[in-house]
Amino acid sequence: MRFNDWYPHYLVIAHSLGLKARDDFVCTLILSELLSRSCLDPKCLVRLSGKKVLIIGAGPSIEEYPIQEFIKDCVKGSGPNPNKKTVVIVADGASELCLSLDIIPDFVTSDLDGDLNSLFIAEEKGSTVIVHGHGDNIDKIKTHVSDFSRVIGTTQTFPLYNIHNFGGFTDGDRGIFLAQHFNAKQIILVGMDFDSKIGHYSKKNILNAEQKKRKLKVAKYLVQLLCNNNNNNNSSQFLNIASSKYGSSISGNIKNKLI
Repeated sequence: MRFNDWYPHYLVIAHSLGLKARDDFVCTLILSELLSRSCLDPKCLVRLSGKKVLIIGAGPSIEEYPIQEFIKDCVKGSGPNPNKKTVVIVADGASELCLSLDIIPDFVTSDLDGDLNSLFIAEEKGSTVIVHGHGDNIDKIKTHVSDFSRVIGTTQTFPLYNIHNFGGFTDGDRGIFLAQHFNAKQIILVGMDFDSKIGHYSKKNILNAEQKKRKLKVAKYLVQLLCNNNNNNNSSQFLNIASSKYGSSISGNIKNKLI
């Protein structure tokens, strides 16, 4: 999604959730400075173009055996390899599950509020960490970003020369926006349980559960917006894999399948 199309949605989201746009931009400046000499070229994301992309959210359904079996069958020997058929993007805490399944994500979207140890292990094995800066994680950005070597910086407000805005708000939906932005052929969603409880692999220390649920509603709205705006010039095919217990049905130009 182009920034001019994204920014009006961001302003509405910030207002509805009581976020301070100024703080978001301050964090963007800090992240830019920290990554001024060490960030990866975003051209590495072009490998998403024309590929099947599996995006794994941190919802409770990924704790279920059938969903885990689907993930393994979909990936079949995943690893950071530009030539493999399926590219894997995971949302923050879902990296812990992937590692337990011997799956190395290609990309991890994170604002550093999940299991940092899993992020470090995934990066050590070849994952690229796409670190998102916003007003609520300034301290984490200052403390941990320098510990990563394979990193790309993103923001939800104005982008800078080395900090990018591909659209999206939460770790999960940012991965979806990323895949669509780079013209993935097929985008398969797993663990995007927007309407259910907060799962084990989601944020570890939830200080405000109601705010977390509001953010999940925003994420669902944005995913549906993206699916509905998916046009013929950039026509990714969307498939949402959900469990009968936790799954969320997503409306728009997307196929929903229960497992």
